[in-house]
Amino acid sequence: MPRSSSNNNRSSLRGAIIGFGNAAVNAHLRGWRKNGRFRIDAVVETKPERVALARELLSKARIHSSMEDLLAEKGLDFVDICTPPVFHDELVLDACRAGLHVFCEKPIAVSPRGLAQICEAARESGRVVFTVNNWKYAPLWLKTAELIRENRIGAIRAFSMNVLRCPGSGGGLSDWRRCMEQASGGILIDHGWHNLYLILSLIGEDPLSISARMQCAPGNDSFLDEVVDLELWFRNVEVRLHMTWRAERRGNFGIITGEKGVLHINDDHLIVDCHHSPPLRFDFNETLSAGSHHPEWMDPVVRDFSREIADPEYRGSNLAEAMRCANLIQLAYRSYQEGCRPMPVRKLS
Repeated sequence: MPRSSSNNNRSSLRGAIIGFGNAAVNAHLRGWRKNGRFRIDAVVETKPERVALARELLSKARIHSSMEDLLAEKGLDFVDICTPPVFHDELVLDACRAGLHVFCEKPIAVSPRGLAQICEAARESGRVVFTVNNWKYAPLWLKTAELIRENRIGAIRAFSMNVLRCPGSGGGLSDWRRCMEQASGGILIDHGWHNLYLILSLIGEDPLSISARMQCAPGNDSFLDEVVDLELWFRNVEVRLHMTWRAERRGNFGIITGEKGVLHINDDHLIVDCHHSPPLRFDFNETLSAGSHHPEWMDPVVRDFSREIADPEYRGSNLAEAMRCANLIQLAYRSYQEGCRPMPVRKLS
């Protein structure tokens, strides 16, 4: 039976970080510390150097070597999962069955079976399962959404986006993003996840179909995608998304075309070019392609997690978004495996 949390008797919720890697240290921990509703009381980690760092940064936290040991601890309210993707499914399920809320790095899961089990576990436990979809809080993307809401370029008709990363960029402490057995996929999961929820949010509906072309790592029999080209067809919008780990430079740039004008996305600035009016430029301090952790984008993510815990009417909105992203990624891989043919997108309930 899930244990009941004593949230109402404490001013803060007690949590544990599972996997004390770079994302946990450079982004998640800072987010928890800035929000007064949460505190980190435990860590699950096995690497000696990361255990030492956890003891340094969280001197009062208890360090566990396994999820089983952690779940024997009483009084926790949530877990923050920062492990490579292959471990997400089981860790999320274990946490839900123990009656804990879940805050998890993307992807929440990639297999249909894992996704179905997670949704069922969230329903049965009455706990929040939440994915860190932090890119929507980048200042550039917040401004993009604002301009679209204000109808600056009219109804969207086309959207193209390019994500360029150099060979060897990213990869975490052990370069796990390039290990199929840990990452469960390549750039489609790494960068595709973020871009898909951004596209869905800006267009405001699900696509009718999706197709994918891919290039995999040379000599890699485990199918690790390094270059991906997606096409998504909505009722009135066509989207093209190009992502690569083989670029000569890092960058994020694209164009959103509307009935009244064009919005140019240029990594650290936006240009709105509308018919019959001078172009407008909006500059930002940080490029989208700078770094991998973006701690400054974490504060609103933690607030959204807090809101889902506190407000049952809001609960599940993030999980629904994650399910749509995972569904599109599954269909994209299937499209490539079946000769890059368009795959119809079935609306999720």
